[in-house]
Amino acid sequence: MNTLRYVGHDEPLTTEQGAYIKERAVFAARRAFVGRKLFGSAIRKIDSGAQTFGYDTLTEASNASLDFSWPGRESQDIVNLARTTVGIPNLHKEFEINKLDLASSRMTGTPVNTSTAESSAYKVALLEDTTLILGYSADGTNYDINGLYNAAGNSEATALDYGTGANIVTSINNTITLLLNDNIMPPYNLTLNPAQYTQTRALIANTAVSYLQWIQESLQGGNVYVTPAITAGTGLMTKANPDGMFELVMAEDLTTETETMSIKEGNNLFGRVYVRDLPVVYDSNAIAKMTAI
Repeated sequence: MNTLRYVGHDEPLTTEQGAYIKERAVFAARRAFVGRKLFGSAIRKIDSGAQTFGYDTLTEASNASLDFSWPGRESQDIVNLARTTVGIPNLHKEFEINKLDLASSRMTGTPVNTSTAESSAYKVALLEDTTLILGYSADGTNYDINGLYNAAGNSEATALDYGTGANIVTSINNTITLLLNDNIMPPYNLTLNPAQYTQTRALIANTAVSYLQWIQESLQGGNVYVTPAITAGTGLMTKANPDGMFELVMAEDLTTETETMSIKEGNNLFGRVYVRDLPVVYDSNAIAKMTAI
């Protein structure tokens, strides 16, 4: 749900102007949203007043036993739950629309110029992608929020530059094998930087089939996504229907709010675009990163 709130003073936005600003901001953001697509339907809506989210990650029990005599209690395990509490970040960008632009829009009935609102929404969406895929590090070293890439329990670290077509096949097969070995079954999603995505569009030798087409078939129902949010030379393969494995915790979806500024401030329209959500990983084995492609 995308919402628009008004806090108007003199000459507030008309209903049409407000709806148009919201519509354009949402459109701009949707062009950039990629990270949230990796969560599929695994989106948990929580109260908008929540500032933190606490969750447990499960530590697997030891392997099962096979005996021909009836067992006692010696093979009993206690499954441990590790508790984590993380603050829900506020991803935001502010903007202003000139008072005269609004007045002209009201006078002529033409749409207001929303380029600054659209740009702000687009920047928020890009930041969300980076946060969900990589995470957030305040000091540039230690991650305060782990995105999917940094939370990955599997890593395909073989140097397989996608500039060589055969490396693409080896890289994908190796990564799928890692997931299968942890009983993470297809379908899978693959996320690539534009540089590597472009390389997958090359044709396989002596065929009319591109590596990208071959990859899409190998994902067995998943999708290939492209975003600059993931670092060039790296990739990410994830379970395509990750319910119970990882999820997007959503306190507030993309929101645009506006307010007419004071006379002293110029009577321009002040606006803010923001979203409040958090990636949470319960089973890191459902995620495999590729570190040298």
